[in-house]
Amino acid sequence: MKRPLLSCCLLAVFIAADGARADDAPATGPAPAATPATPPADPLAEPRRLVETDANTPANLQRAIALYEAALADATLPARVRSDGWADVARAYMRLGDLEKGGASKLVWYEKGQAAGMKAQQVDGKNPAAIFWTSANMACVGRTKGVMNSLFMIGDLRSGLNRTLALDPNFHFARNTLGEIDHAVPGLAGGSDDRAEASYLEVLRRNPHFTASMVRLAQLKRDNGDDDEARRWAQKVLDEKAPALPHDWRKFDVADARIVLKSLE
Repeated sequence: MKRPLLSCCLLAVFIAADGARADDAPATGPAPAATPATPPADPLAEPRRLVETDANTPANLQRAIALYEAALADATLPARVRSDGWADVARAYMRLGDLEKGGASKLVWYEKGQAAGMKAQQVDGKNPAAIFWTSANMACVGRTKGVMNSLFMIGDLRSGLNRTLALDPNFHFARNTLGEIDHAVPGLAGGSDDRAEASYLEVLRRNPHFTASMVRLAQLKRDNGDDDEARRWAQKVLDEKAPALPHDWRKFDVADARIVLKSLE
């Protein structure tokens, strides 16, 4: 730093003028260490926590959306950060739709989720989360309207999910959703339970602790009359000690597995 060096030079000149030796100048201690700068607070931490960790309630999800929308108005945030934020808004809207009872009210939230996902893609078109949560909301629209009324969506859905996997082969929700589509769509319309099962098993090959795929396998086996296998997969969810997504396991997968087991009684 320039100013301390200049001060030392001036001090030496004054001492020499008084006939004193520079070596006789009183020693000074080391400069105090600079206080480390406090990193800026993450403006998306609270809404992310509300969606990811906290209870899956309308109040928490709507609060998260409001916080995200306020924070994401800051254009100085990096593009991927803003894209991830809008993708999480899409996830929150989807969960709001899932909590609704009536089809019309579900569709309102899912369509808002699609719009948020498109915003995420506009900010960063190569963000796999942005593409996935757009597709996930579209899939929910199709499920709500009924499979046979939504067959025209299947091509776009598969395209979005495969784009997600091309960008990130370990984006397991995308592979899981491809399996759900194959299970839901009749064979004559392009569905396949064998392909659905292969998708779920591929996820578990890549991550043996991904409990959402265990749930889907339990549901698939139950629907196909294989009660023993359905029960085995559902029980594996409940017995899992190290779930890949512990908050999702706690909030969703355990309850879904128990529903399967209850249906087999």
